[in-house]
Amino acid sequence: MRQRGPTKPSSLPSDILAELLPIVREVSSVLDPEALLPTIAKQLRRIVDFKIIDIFLPGPDGVLAAAFVEGADTDAVSHLRIRSGEGIVGSAALIREPIFVPDVSKDPRYIAVIPGVVSELAIPLIHRDRLIGVLNVEGPDPKAFTSDAIAALEVLAGHIATAIENATLYRETRWYAGLLATLYEIGKETSSILDLDELLSRVAEIVKRVIDYDMFGILLLDEERKELVLRKSVRFSQFPEKRRIKVGEGLCGTAALYKEPVLVGDVTKDPRYLDLIPGTRSELVIPLVHKDRCVGVFDLESPVPDRFTEEHVKILTPLAAQVAVAIENASLYEEIRKKEARVQKELKIAQGIQHGLFPEEFPAGPGWSASAHFAPARELGGDLYDFYDIGDNVLGLAVGDVAGKGVPAALYGAFASGTVRARAFERRLPADLLERVNRTLRRRGVEGLFCTLTYALFDFSARTLRLANSGVPYPIHYSAATKRCEAIQIAGIPLGALDHSSYDEKTVVIEKGDVFVFHTDGVSEAWNGREAYGTERMLAVVERHAAEPDLGTRIMDSLAAFMVDAEPSDDITLVVVRVT
Repeated sequence: MRQRGPTKPSSLPSDILAELLPIVREVSSVLDPEALLPTIAKQLRRIVDFKIIDIFLPGPDGVLAAAFVEGADTDAVSHLRIRSGEGIVGSAALIREPIFVPDVSKDPRYIAVIPGVVSELAIPLIHRDRLIGVLNVEGPDPKAFTSDAIAALEVLAGHIATAIENATLYRETRWYAGLLATLYEIGKETSSILDLDELLSRVAEIVKRVIDYDMFGILLLDEERKELVLRKSVRFSQFPEKRRIKVGEGLCGTAALYKEPVLVGDVTKDPRYLDLIPGTRSELVIPLVHKDRCVGVFDLESPVPDRFTEEHVKILTPLAAQVAVAIENASLYEEIRKKEARVQKELKIAQGIQHGLFPEEFPAGPGWSASAHFAPARELGGDLYDFYDIGDNVLGLAVGDVAGKGVPAALYGAFASGTVRARAFERRLPADLLERVNRTLRRRGVEGLFCTLTYALFDFSARTLRLANSGVPYPIHYSAATKRCEAIQIAGIPLGALDHSSYDEKTVVIEKGDVFVFHTDGVSEAWNGREAYGTERMLAVVERHAAEPDLGTRIMDSLAAFMVDAEPSDDITLVVVRVT
């Protein structure tokens, strides 16, 4: 046996050096790990006539395994696991020096695997003071290992170590780039799925693409009970299962508690393991963490020991982070959808209640009739109208508009409408009624909300109309005598806006054939994207169709044609009173 220290290239004959240069270039140019090791073997045959060449690389546990074998039965060598210090290969790895044994039969360290081996040369491959592997060359005749050949191999060892390291880095870089591309595509795919059950099924398919698992489960965290709940499982056979696992309990609970992956090669040796699925030997649990909060875990199990590796952890950890975000989004969407369904149900009930506050039928009496149209911009409106049969052929009418829309406006409108109704049946005159309603709204109303309202008192026997206004667009009076329309101009301060507001009152004589149109600004200020509907357009429609009994419908049809496809931005209320 003979040991040699590192050989300097300058000590080699010039012809050997000339032979080494193309070998170094060839070996250094190969970046594919699968092609590199055969290339090394092919080039080394130019230096020494070997029987067998093995290249051993260390695994994650540091144990050397044959990554490449030429000249021997690969099955016989592939099972070898050589620890540091074991055999000639392990000894070279331990002392980090080349070992040459001319006659292996005389060396107790020799591990006999292949018959016919006489000599062995083991050279450690060192890169930046780190063991990359061991180059092991075996021959039938020690004469093949000349001093120059051994020296040349020692010189090449450094270049081989560098080439293996570069190829490994290149492979890892390509693998990582591919992983990032895959994760990017997966991220786009999962982020678009908002149904939680659909998402979990899709995730199970995605994980199957990157790891061919035997059994897989997704458990999500029930934060109130601090338990992991099995939401999705994929397995070859169905086993009795515990659907809930407490945080901190078992391997899944441990991963959820500490927010760290748990990798166990043999669960029978781990006291934390919960024996829920018979036949399981190895398990990998990856926590799903979003903003430092665990939302669940991936649980992979296999009947094969050491089925999962650190590389699986590297793959699944970033994937789990993406899935955690997608699960969180899907959970939030599901919660929002439930709340929205509840809100829609409540709005539908409120809508029914609001419609119940409007008159059930349009009133009519000797010599007069009334009709109304109401179209809220949303589910609930802020407009209001009401008729009051005060007796003696007297009709009270209120048309109002609450500032705002939706639920607050609808509730405020209901409050205002009830207050007006109470005062109307006290037979209050319009100006007095508005003053009293204003005081009530100021005393019991809500700051920031107010209501515009016109109150009209028709006395058909006396043929008079008395009205007061607090900001609603001027009512329209069509005179049958002149066949012309005009706005009854009377203004006032909105109800509920200021204390001690007073209101003017106007009296209009009514004649047979006269028509009165009351409306909110949802009609006159309707916007189609280019212009407002306007009072002038409305006056023209009233003049043209005043004699027709369906005047209100005519106005609404005209408004709809004007709006075309534009959505109304305000509630629409229209009331027509006709003197017959």
